[in-house]
Order: sequence, then C-alpha cells, then structure tokens
Amino acid sequence: MKQFQLDVNSAVKPLEKYWELCVGSCHGTTALREDYRKQLEQCQREIGFRYVRFHGLFDDDMSVLVQERFGNGVQLSFTNIDSVFDFLLSINMKPFIELGFMPDCLKSKNATVFHYKGNTAPPADHDKWSWFIRTFVRHLLDRYGRTEVRQWFFEVWNEPNLGGPDSPDGFFVGSMEDYFKLYQVTAEAVKSEDRFLRVGGPATSNNAWIPEMVEFCRKNQAPIDFISTHHYPTDVVLGYGVEDSANFGRPTPEQMEDPEFRKTFREKMEAFQAHLWERVDRGVVTQMTRKAVQEADGLPVYYTEWNSLAGLPSDGPFGSSFIAKTVLDGVGLVNGYSYWTFSDIFEENGMPSAEFHGGFGLLTLHGVPKASYRAFQLLHMLGDSLYEQRLAEGTLDLYAIKHAAAGAIQLLAVNHHSLLHPIEEEEVQITLKGLKISEEAVLKAQVERVDDTHANAIARWREQGSPEYVTKSQLEELKAASELERELLEIPVEQEEASVTLKIPAMGMALLTVYLT
Repeated sequence: MKQFQLDVNSAVKPLEKYWELCVGSCHGTTALREDYRKQLEQCQREIGFRYVRFHGLFDDDMSVLVQERFGNGVQLSFTNIDSVFDFLLSINMKPFIELGFMPDCLKSKNATVFHYKGNTAPPADHDKWSWFIRTFVRHLLDRYGRTEVRQWFFEVWNEPNLGGPDSPDGFFVGSMEDYFKLYQVTAEAVKSEDRFLRVGGPATSNNAWIPEMVEFCRKNQAPIDFISTHHYPTDVVLGYGVEDSANFGRPTPEQMEDPEFRKTFREKMEAFQAHLWERVDRGVVTQMTRKAVQEADGLPVYYTEWNSLAGLPSDGPFGSSFIAKTVLDGVGLVNGYSYWTFSDIFEENGMPSAEFHGGFGLLTLHGVPKASYRAFQLLHMLGDSLYEQRLAEGTLDLYAIKHAAAGAIQLLAVNHHSLLHPIEEEEVQITLKGLKISEEAVLKAQVERVDDTHANAIARWREQGSPEYVTKSQLEELKAASELERELLEIPVEQEEASVTLKIPAMGMALLTVYLT
C-alpha cells in the first residue's frame, strides 16, 4: 500500500485550466452539421472548452473563394464561415482560426490531403493571397467588431513540416523557407487590418521549427504573437518531421507499384507499430513541452493539437489517465492546449462507421462519451488552487487541489503508464493533516471513478459484440455505461487528521472530494 500525507494548510499555486482553452474538430464543412453542433455544445457546457480549431476553413467545399464558372474572375463568399462562427458565439465559444488550406483558384500546384482534398500548395501569387487574407479579416472585423475579434487567434497553416516540395502527401508541399515566406505575408496581412489581432505559428508537428521560427521573425521583423505546435507521445519515436523520420518511411509511388514491396513494407510497418509503445516514455509529452517552451524564448506557447494517439486504448481508461496526467503535469508550462478532437464526426479518411474505432474524438459518432470525455469532465470539476507538494510513487500520481468555493479538498489519483509497460492496481492511503475541526467530526466525501468498470462505455460495446453499426437500444446502453457514478463516504477526524484508503486499477483514475464545511 502506498501512503501519502497532505497538510491542508501547505502552499498552493493557481490552477489555470489551460487545457480547456480550445478543442479540435474535423474540417470546416463538418461544423455545418446538426449532430456536430449538438456535440460541441455539450462539450462546452459540460467540459468548458472556450475555442475550437479545425482544418480546411478555406477549402473549396466551404465555397469561400472559387473560380467563376464562366470567365476569369473569382467568386468570394463568407456565408458558410459566418454560419460556423455565428454558431460558436451562440454557444459561448470562439474560433481559433487556422488559416488554410489553399483555395483551388490561388494554388501554385496540384497537391491535396485527406478525403476532402484540402490543397496543400503555397499560393501561386503571394499578393493575391495577401489580398484574400486582408479581405477575410476585414469582413470579420465588420461583422463581429474589433473588441470580439481581438480575442480570437489567427494561426498560419497546419503542420507545414510534414510534407516537402517533392512529397506526394503531407500538409505543405514547400520547404521551411517557403512556409516562412507564407507566414510573413499572412501575418502582415492580418496585422494590416488591426495590429492588435493575435497571429502565430508554425503549427508544426512534433515541436519542430520553433527556434528557427523565432529567429526568422525577429530577423525579418515578421509579426508573431505566439508559438503554436503539436505533440503526440509517439512523435519522438516516429520522428515525424525531423531528420530521423526514416523510422516510419515514405515509399515512392514507383515502389508501391511493386506487389512484393508493398507486402514487405506492410509487414515491417505492422511489426514496428506492434512494439511502438515500448519505446514511449511515461510523461514524454511533458518533457517535450518543457523543451518547446525553452525554444520559444519568452513567446506564449499554445499546443493546438495533442492526443494519446493510441487507437482503441485511447477510447478507454488508458486514454483518460493519459489526459489527466498530461494536463496536470503541465500546469504552469504553457498558455493553452487544444485536444484533438471533441468528436469522432471526423472524415479525414472518410467517415468511420464503428462506434468505437480508436478515433480522435472524446465523443463517438453518435455522442457516447468515452472514458477520455469523463476525464475532462472530472478535470473541469477541480478547484482553482493546486497544492505545490508533489505526491507520487511508481505509476501513481496524486494531485491535491483546494476548492475554496466548495469548502473542499480534492485528491485526483491517477495510475498511469505507457502502453506495453508494466502496471498494476495500486492501493493508496491518503491522510489529510492540519484539519481545524472538532475531534468528533465526520467529514462528508465522495468518489468518482474512470477505469475498466466505471464510466467506460467501450467495455459495454465489446460485451455487445463490438457491433459496427449500433441500434438505438445498444446506443442507450452505451450512454448509460459511460455515466460517472458518485460513491458517498464518511471520514472520521482524529487528532486533526482524516484518512481514507482507495484502490486505483491499472490505468484508472479517481477523484476524491472531501468537504471540510
């Protein structure tokens, strides 16, 4: 049994819920769907997300800037963007605007990504792109007002380090220098309409290009208000966007035409993926964060994508414990996080069909809260002060929070490790010391859990036979299985101390709230 003691009168620091700043979603067109909107509104109401970020704001399926059918002109319309942004404001959210991808009529070459064909080429004419961005920003200022839009974020592109001039796929068919040119033109266009608007980048995968970005902007006097980048725990092993990216490789089209090569390549990749998490350190995302903050050289840092990226395990307790440990270990390091994504209404590779398939979302296709969703919900319940005392041993972390408004002490126990690493159930005794309460008092307390048997809808889905398409009755069962349950406790006080013992399953988490008044 692990034993932790906390003096309730010891030092605390502010607990800023930076992880609620933003959440990601599928490309812009999906934000016009009714089911998407219902799910996002639920996330805002129950979890507290304040901004949303997505790709494809300028894709042709948003009908923003398209070539005239007859003639050489272009047709400009912000109608669909207005519909999305109006909706966000109506549910007390705001856009974290990703400026991309390239409208077809402005592209320099044919290069697309994903099922929805977002064009990843730089503009053929940077002056025309600048005009387009200035026109877009001016429209926002006219429609929503400067006071409102100055609260938004403008991020230039998405993961430009994945791709390259000769790459058949990726997010940007240009070099780092090509991106920096695009960034400067775009940032200057945004600032030309209002110098108080916030613009930043490089929005890279795997924390790449941060020192280079800072150096470029300072050397060339390019506007930059924040650094944005992305991280997933497997990035370090996969080497996305860095020189050692041969770990995962990108075969040429000519190679993929050879059936024997395809077979061998697939077998090697499957073997590599099967052992991938053996090389992922526990807490690696926090290590990556500290490095990125140092490289940002004083600029605010926003992680506009992050996730466990673990497939089906991310839909269960592994995903929830990963979230809790990651965000609480990162308190005070960065300015904001944007979890990728809030929903499995997500069609980068076409719309999925199975209710649980290891998708990025916190909610399934039909709105079943995953264990990861419940983790965010428990985190949303936390107070605003985190005890500075670190309580941790082995795979178990105990985060202590003072909730002044509720007159309570909260203890969030998280038993987490990377996949394919040894982890067992842990029993922990928690003792609160320094209680200025009468000796005969009995404290009221409650426990809410997320683990294999609590708030874990994927377990019920497997019991149903893992149906690809769920019926209405199955869907109701899944939603019921996902609910948080509240266990009530009474804890006696003896000599200004109160103790409680909890069992935390492997990859499980439990929020203990002890009311002092």
